[in-house]
Amino acid sequence: MNETSRSQSSLNLFKTEDGYPIERKVIDIVGRIGSLYDASTDNLIDRHSIQKIERKAPSKRSICRLFSGDQSKDLISFLKDIDFDDAIRQSICLQMVTPKGICRLIEYNQPVDENTRFLYYSYRTRKEWLEVTAHQTNKIVAAPSTPTEATHMITKILWGFEVLCIIQIPKNQSINLIDQFLQHICDRLQNNRIPVKLNNTDQQLINQLNNTVVYGSETCVNQPNTSLLTILNKIQDWQNDSNVHQPLIYTMQPLRWLYNNPQFDIPCTFPKPDNPHIARIENVINRINNQIKDLREIFQNLPTNFSSAILNQRLNNLQQQYRFLLNSQDNFQEHLRHALADIRRHRIEPTTLDDIISDQRYECLRKIELDKFLTRVQQLLMTDVHSNEKIPTMIDDIDTILKHTYSNENDSVILWYSSDRLKREEEDKYQQIYQELTWEQQHVEQRIKLIYVDFTYFKDKLEDFIIVRLPLTEPSITEHDPKRDTVHLLPFTDTDRSSSKQQRSKSSSPPPPKLPPRSSPTLSKPPPVPPRESSPIPQPTEINILLLGEIGVGKSTFINAFINYLKFESLQQAEQDESVVLIPVSFLITVGDRLDKFSVKLGNTDLNENHEQQGQSVTQKCKSYIFDLNNRLRLRFIDTPGIGDIRGMNQDIKTFDHILTYITNLSHLNAICLFLKPNSSQLDVFYDSCLNQLLTYLIPRGYNNIMFCFTNTRPTSFTSGDTGLLLRKMLDDEHLNRIPFNKQNTFCFDSESFRYLVAKKCGIHLDEYQTQECIASWNTSISESVRLLKFIQRCKSYNLQDWLSPRKACLDIFMLARPLIETLRLIIYNWKLNEAKLIVNHMILNSNPIDIDICTNCAQMNIVELGPFWLTQYQPAILNNNVNQHSYCPTNGKHFLIEFNVTHEFVPLPAGLKNERWQSSFHNFLFKCDRLVHFLRQLESMSQDDPFQLILERYLEEEEQISQTPNINSNMNKPIREVLNSIKQIREQNSQKLFESNERLSLNQIYQIIHELIAIPTVRKQIDSINKSRQLKMKQQECTILKNFIKNKIFV
Repeated sequence: MNETSRSQSSLNLFKTEDGYPIERKVIDIVGRIGSLYDASTDNLIDRHSIQKIERKAPSKRSICRLFSGDQSKDLISFLKDIDFDDAIRQSICLQMVTPKGICRLIEYNQPVDENTRFLYYSYRTRKEWLEVTAHQTNKIVAAPSTPTEATHMITKILWGFEVLCIIQIPKNQSINLIDQFLQHICDRLQNNRIPVKLNNTDQQLINQLNNTVVYGSETCVNQPNTSLLTILNKIQDWQNDSNVHQPLIYTMQPLRWLYNNPQFDIPCTFPKPDNPHIARIENVINRINNQIKDLREIFQNLPTNFSSAILNQRLNNLQQQYRFLLNSQDNFQEHLRHALADIRRHRIEPTTLDDIISDQRYECLRKIELDKFLTRVQQLLMTDVHSNEKIPTMIDDIDTILKHTYSNENDSVILWYSSDRLKREEEDKYQQIYQELTWEQQHVEQRIKLIYVDFTYFKDKLEDFIIVRLPLTEPSITEHDPKRDTVHLLPFTDTDRSSSKQQRSKSSSPPPPKLPPRSSPTLSKPPPVPPRESSPIPQPTEINILLLGEIGVGKSTFINAFINYLKFESLQQAEQDESVVLIPVSFLITVGDRLDKFSVKLGNTDLNENHEQQGQSVTQKCKSYIFDLNNRLRLRFIDTPGIGDIRGMNQDIKTFDHILTYITNLSHLNAICLFLKPNSSQLDVFYDSCLNQLLTYLIPRGYNNIMFCFTNTRPTSFTSGDTGLLLRKMLDDEHLNRIPFNKQNTFCFDSESFRYLVAKKCGIHLDEYQTQECIASWNTSISESVRLLKFIQRCKSYNLQDWLSPRKACLDIFMLARPLIETLRLIIYNWKLNEAKLIVNHMILNSNPIDIDICTNCAQMNIVELGPFWLTQYQPAILNNNVNQHSYCPTNGKHFLIEFNVTHEFVPLPAGLKNERWQSSFHNFLFKCDRLVHFLRQLESMSQDDPFQLILERYLEEEEQISQTPNINSNMNKPIREVLNSIKQIREQNSQKLFESNERLSLNQIYQIIHELIAIPTVRKQIDSINKSRQLKMKQQECTILKNFIKNKIFV
């Protein structure tokens, strides 16, 4: 529906009886007749509603359209086909409004091409309107009593519902046949011939359209993966159910025309669609978004460590530049948003947009600069796989590097190892491989990236062609997709060859297997070989292994035993030399014919190990033990607190939250080792408190990284015993058959040999039989340890940052709690400054990481003066003996952890927002926080605690304390305290509204809200501080064993 705007000047403002209505497709559905609207930003200002309105049914109720995709168009341009005018599309493009309903099609993440169809259906149920005349509206509804940002009032609403189905036609189906079928459906819906009846052929066709994404009115469509058949079956119900009907189109009149009051701005005007300055915005923003998206995908898939310190430094530099790009993009869009709003309000000319686009501050966002940056990032990847003459590099080394580099790709990857010699000597085989690979690449459903790895100039001789598939999956055969034709060529040289040889073309090979030039098509030339002097020893590959299990199962003892396996080749050698106790131990041992019991304690005092509390975990917090096995391999064992605490399930949930929070500091996990004893009679605690908790975080792709480690297995002849049978039954009963449990991922250890060493060190004598048993235990456990490490090396790592899960969302929301409430309080401060007419200054927030555990219970709180306010600041309180006070804090939920320090500044610059905008920001921001809480409450298996409530209560306590502090003038804090007091009631109203709307957000939807919040600079800087604090504290708790400590040749 094209919007109309007839207001061209203030001279003829009152000459038209119809006024100057504009129409807008509805995005925010809470508007009603009488609601105020800011047309310069396309946002509702209030939710005022008038009861005295007219109603009638529209003359045409059903509208249905069918149109095809076009890969040359950006998603936002398809909004034109469903009645979004240029102005609202510009507002969406610049993120002035949050996409909802059918305009969420801009979030669609699949290719849109000639095989894509859009089926749009709209049903109009009624029209509502308010009879108004020029400057007479105050007789019906009073004009706004306070200054407002609003420019218009809603005077007419068209109600109904609408859905948009995005359908991908399978490549093995007839496009003409599907188009005829969809057109048949469209015609029936257009003529309101419902229900749509399908014959057997139609049923078969619609069942084959299984790649369909649906967007629509929030009241009826809440699952994007709803099938087309389900939509068709529900349309008649939706037509008859008034509860799903919502505003579709707002018609609005200018406040200046309605009330003839000079306090209201002249109505907004919207430049014509062909205005070159305005039209340029959408193209520039879409181009930048697409280029940044390509960069984001590459950075997400970059390895954590490169082959040299120099390359790692280059990576750090590129990551800093990437963050600068993202900040520049945010600032650029914010600049354009303000300018567009001012243009619509006649404050500046449209040519200002050209000045912003050409501004030197945003030079890094120009196409040529982004292309250059993309090339530098790709060259870094290419450079990493070049050989180093000083360090002997074998083909196996290159194979390992490539598998590591491409293991995190979203697409399937095929590596083809070849050379000019092989191609010359085995031309027939070369042609056969080429034809098979290119055919497969063109006929599989999933996108495949084919990478040609050239060993022509490599020192080692490649004996035969090698094909490596990552990951190992069977392709499904369909029709050709030209988008998959991507071939990269990676040349390998181990000496600094002449540039002419390096750039020799590969096109000399006979047709049909004609390959592109040696350089990757994404690079202007082959990446240079790094200078010999700038290629230090490669960084080792880090293997991260998480140890989980019940209290007392032996995780810490396993680590203690493992370090002795590394140092000594036999138990006898360990007995004669100085055995190692990495983690302090305390246990009872029975010896002799009289079964005498002795208490054994050994090891340095460690606050992280508490042996005094029976029924509670000895290990208090997660701690990493890092073993440098050699120059190429580094093991990280993550010891964790045990589960099955006598304090109950809530404590186990807290423990698991701590474990999951800890591992988010890592980029990946290679293995999750679940420790069990072989003689368990039941697995209830293990399932409820460990396995089930883990599966709320892990997605099925990570199931292959789960391994089962049985401890104390000598009495069961190094088998899983009765526990193995129970475990198999439990996995079957709970339908967890996708978790592998077999010989390959099951390992049986016995750490009795380590206890033997500790007992001997404490002067306890064991008889010959016990000694021989411990020798056998030692040898078997070493063999199992080697088998475990080899198995882990073969497993594909699980990237912790790439996958979404309910538990991960829960943890992310809890991490966001304080940053969001701090930002909310900052909004309140600036709101009240504006209200007090102190508009020449505003407050900003700074945050800094801390490397010590403190909470609101143990931290020292200081009251400081800043501008007209008194604020509280926290700092650590350290005891005289340098023990962290936090270790004595009770875990009663009455206080929260302080993960970063916050300070405020009083800046002598105006914030630039009016009072009404601050108030609106406060309510909108708080509502988003409550949507996150609403999501948490819908997670049945998660803690339903409100992460924001405790912080809000604490801030209110701080304000009460400030108000009672003598000899200070805290008058400006009073309105802060009043707003904080009002939050409880506002949140109750938000909660009721969300409950009544039955909002159920998907993981993607909740992460859209999370990402919107994190994109706010004030929130972003606090999140960065939290991540830095966690990294600092994690580093403090690490224990590293260097490679020169490791003497057992089996592991070296």
